[in-house]
Amino acid sequence: MKKFDFNTIENFDEHIDKSIPNYNVLIDSIKSISEYFYTKNANIYDLGCSTGKLLKSLNTPCNKIGYDNSSLLPENTSDCKFENVDLNEDFDIDNACLVYSIFTMQFINPQKREKLINRIFDGLNKGGALIICEKVYQDSGKIQEILTFSHYDYKIKNFSTKEIISKERDLRYIMKPSTTTELNSLLNNVGFSHVTRFWQMFNFKGIIAIK
Repeated sequence: MKKFDFNTIENFDEHIDKSIPNYNVLIDSIKSISEYFYTKNANIYDLGCSTGKLLKSLNTPCNKIGYDNSSLLPENTSDCKFENVDLNEDFDIDNACLVYSIFTMQFINPQKREKLINRIFDGLNKGGALIICEKVYQDSGKIQEILTFSHYDYKIKNFSTKEIISKERDLRYIMKPSTTTELNSLLNNVGFSHVTRFWQMFNFKGIIAIK
């Protein structure tokens, strides 16, 4: 059994850009939406921050904190703090105006996701938001097949067939997506008052959930 490891990918940010269509539009949308939630002296957390590119690009009066269990973590800067954290275990979230989970939850142990969402909810200030992006399974098998193979049509422009299939085989052991219904139910059941999709491309979805 081979375990896929993002730490071994060269030019990680470029790889993600090539793997997820309109990823740049997603990130620009996240940054625009975020401006409505900035609160001076509050915290912004990026769970699964990888290289820290998103946090470092924010022009905000907030404290920026990135968590990931990764060798890709950058050095701390004057306005960004990065910590090596296993997101399946306990860690601190407090005084948060924003929490990002950008294609991270799908790699968390499914039995621990509700606890993590609860941790995020409890750490958010009232009126704060979770911006969560996930690759999801569609509730319709037919739609699932259409979107999956349309995504392959996109990826074949940047990767060989062998590379695409090899990655799919490796990811099956570590990536466990939810269905659209399961993800929405999880967010609603934890207590978020507004749960809204703001972006979607094939099976990739961006959701904002407000406390």
